[in-house]
Amino acid sequence: MKTWLLLQTIAFESSGLYIITTQPMMPSLWLAFATVHALSCLSFSVLCWLILPRKYKTPVVSAFSFLFIFNYLLPVVGMIGTSCSLLIALYLPREKSDITWQECEKSELPQNPGEVIGTQFGSGALREILLHNQDPERRLLAVSAIRNLPRQHAVPLLQLALKDLIDDVRLLAYASLENIETQINESISLTKKQFEYKPSASKAFDIAQQYWELCYLGIAEGILRNHYLEQAENYLNQSNSIKLSASTNLLLGRVLLEQKRPTEAVPVLKAAMDGGLLLKQVAPYLAEASFISGDFQAAREYISYFPEQKGNKLSQIKEYWG
Repeated sequence: MKTWLLLQTIAFESSGLYIITTQPMMPSLWLAFATVHALSCLSFSVLCWLILPRKYKTPVVSAFSFLFIFNYLLPVVGMIGTSCSLLIALYLPREKSDITWQECEKSELPQNPGEVIGTQFGSGALREILLHNQDPERRLLAVSAIRNLPRQHAVPLLQLALKDLIDDVRLLAYASLENIETQINESISLTKKQFEYKPSASKAFDIAQQYWELCYLGIAEGILRNHYLEQAENYLNQSNSIKLSASTNLLLGRVLLEQKRPTEAVPVLKAAMDGGLLLKQVAPYLAEASFISGDFQAAREYISYFPEQKGNKLSQIKEYWG
């Protein structure tokens, strides 16, 4: 069939060329040429469509229309160009490399805070190094780089490094965690002295916030964690006694929730909302308090105020409860 289509194409196109090269052209001859050329293009388009690889044959109408129009608008030249394109593509295809990966040099891990910004070594990459890299030196460098991350990102990774089988990695991670705790405790001690010298609501709040940070980051555990939460609660109450603040009440509510005291946390959180905070800022903690108390209807109501940003944990909770 392909041979017949080829011969038919040559015959029709030759007839068209004969008409325009040997006869004085009149409207009837132009019409005859257009008809013969159209038949030639139709035959050639069918031939090309049959030769095309399967993935290029669909959609049929689009593929066939393109072949026909291209060849019809460029008499002879279009067919020659299409033929050359098909022959080169089918019989002289571009060589495919069997190598599916490219080796690259190991990038140096950042060793100071300024180097962390703008590199590919975020917290996720450093975590992968700690978990999967077999080179102890590489994991040790990763721990060194982690120390330059913000505390909220560094502490979980350093705690992960504490489980490493290599002593040097564990010791460096432990020393880094201890250094963070020491810095916070020194700041607390300094702020306490300033508060004792001149009590103020802001100083009491700063002290409570730093105690809360020790617990929130997961540095303190067990009895020590309970002690820090009690200290945070004490200084937040002192801050409120000097000057009521919505942010102070919000943090106090979170501290009470961490102490598993949801009944006491609810009025404090509502006071924070009355103090000027938006419901969507307080709703996650009110929902948590309601859930712990077993009031699931109230929890569902507060969850309805969660943001709907995709990928956000709160939006995922909202979708689950919805």
